Amino acid sequence: MDTQTIATAPRPGTSIRTAMAKPTTSGTTTATNRPRTGTGRPITGISRPGTLSLQRPASTLGNKTALRTGSRTAAGTTAGGSARNIRLGSASMFAVGDPTGPLFHISRLHPDKYAERDSLSKPLFQYLYYHEGDIRKAMALCDAVLARRRTAELLTDASSGWWWNAQKARCLIAIGSPREAEPYLRIALQDLHHPDVVLLLARIYVKIDQPTAALEVCKQSLEKQPNEISLLTQQARILELVGNLTTSVRRYRQISALDPMNTEALACIAVSYFYANQPETALLYYRRILSMGAHSAELYCNIGLCCLYGGQLDLVFPCFQRALRMATTTELRADVYYNLSFVALVSRPS
Repeated sequence: MDTQTIATAPRPGTSIRTAMAKPTTSGTTTATNRPRTGTGRPITGISRPGTLSLQRPASTLGNKTALRTGSRTAAGTTAGGSARNIRLGSASMFAVGDPTGPLFHISRLHPDKYAERDSLSKPLFQYLYYHEGDIRKAMALCDAVLARRRTAELLTDASSGWWWNAQKARCLIAIGSPREAEPYLRIALQDLHHPDVVLLLARIYVKIDQPTAALEVCKQSLEKQPNEISLLTQQARILELVGNLTTSVRRYRQISALDPMNTEALACIAVSYFYANQPETALLYYRRILSMGAHSAELYCNIGLCCLYGGQLDLVFPCFQRALRMATTTELRADVYYNLSFVALVSRPS
């Protein structure tokens, strides 16, 4: 009971030498403190004191049956168990633990696995096509979905069947095979007459130099869906491409009557007035586009030319200065300088 006396023996359970001398549950301990089994074979996998941080998670178990039965240590539950589940699950495709990396590795994506999940197949296709730009992988996903639908006889669902055929055609157009994409669009039109399918089909005919067929497709679609702005715009573009400017401007006027905020229609009408020697009327349309908030270098350049031909010389150079400040590319800046040089040649004193 004397508090000034030092104990001659350590307290029970506090001595390292005594703790290492105790035999383990699965074997005995020799004089060199190496654990052995009952037959004398050394047990591997036991971490030495002070080296636990260098070992693998959940690898300090001396009994292999503990891992099979699901018993885990504290380190195995936090690190070994969750990491093992991630390795066996989705870590092969998803970038786990790397917030700066990609969402998943596209090269490890198996389209057949996700073709059976309708809730993920469409968003996955849009991610591959629009975000990653991997046309081949997106087309492989389309092939897998279409093959599954043909096998399971799910083509009665027109709301999904036409969409996948249209996306298959979109991929074929992107890789430069427009003629192979036409049958898929025809099948999609049979399922559902959607404007997007008609626009893709018209684009195919324009690419293979058949503008008359593209105009016929737009005309037939407008009979079923009159006053569809996207179809009218496509028809007006093709008419302008083939040189029928009068009919093209008529279509643009129809579009502006249906949608007064359509800047493309207003700009095309203004161009027609400008080349018809009516710069004042063209300037009215350009100013309307400007009032809607559509500021661009091309718009200010056209306004400057209209002011030049309309006699408003005090507004010409401010418009070109604004156009130069807003020009973002070298080609656009070169076009602005070309028009500005023309203005300098025209407005010089004789």
